[in-house]
Amino acid sequence: MARQLIRFVVAAGLVLAGRPESAWAQVQDGASPSGVRREVRGQAGASINNAGLQNTLDVSWTWPATRSHHPLLSGAHIATGITNVLTPTQAKLGGWIEYAPLSILDLRAGIDPSVYFGTFDSLMSYGSYDQPFDPDYRKALGGAKAGVSTRAYLSPTLKYKAGPIVASAGAEVEWWRSSAAGEFFYEPTRDTILKSSGDQLITTTSVLMYQWTTGASSVSVGGLHTLARVSDAPGNNIQKLGVIAVKQFGSAHYGLPQPRLTLVVARYLDDPSKQRQWTAAIAVGFRKGRR
Repeated sequence: MARQLIRFVVAAGLVLAGRPESAWAQVQDGASPSGVRREVRGQAGASINNAGLQNTLDVSWTWPATRSHHPLLSGAHIATGITNVLTPTQAKLGGWIEYAPLSILDLRAGIDPSVYFGTFDSLMSYGSYDQPFDPDYRKALGGAKAGVSTRAYLSPTLKYKAGPIVASAGAEVEWWRSSAAGEFFYEPTRDTILKSSGDQLITTTSVLMYQWTTGASSVSVGGLHTLARVSDAPGNNIQKLGVIAVKQFGSAHYGLPQPRLTLVVARYLDDPSKQRQWTAAIAVGFRKGRR
């Protein structure tokens, strides 16, 4: 199933392999974009512990918010997009809007309706936050059913680049609601228990990397920290610390436009069932833009 780590790989890959070459490239060479830019990004990923597969396709349109050449303003923009996500457990089609008042700050809001297939323990009803939700328990419990859920979110992200040092710190404040029959349900993409009638989840992601650049291509290696916390269930916190490596090609390779390879290896610092265990994920993506 798709898990939180796969979602992080997608987010980290976009922030570290995509945005430094777009917004920060504008900062470095003093160029201000003109007109709307359409960009298509795709990514397929797989993870272990938890096992997961996910395919993501995102289409976005971006307008410059200023003509200033100042480093803090030249990357300011307004953007909107549509995102499709497909996993063995669900299909999702959502939309988002983004405002970047500064080159170093993105503010995004979106909504993601999802359809669950009733496969791989989703959409599984629970009686409380305190029930186990590790794979063995879910398999023994059974009772997964098809259904729907909706996630709305607000997501600020701070970005920083100084020479070869690239960093980002972001958070997502999420509101969930589902059609599960029980009072609670297991949500596979966040790998946690949520209230069916409505719940709040906060995730944070921090990344610090060293980037080697050759022309339009780059290799980035560094560390990452992620935390997911359900407001009313602190005992179910999921916290990871690990390493991430990103290879971004500046031109077409392997039949893909500007492909990107992302590898993550991390350890669970907090998790009700996987504390001190290791997890890993790999993702291959591409991007294609046009003005």
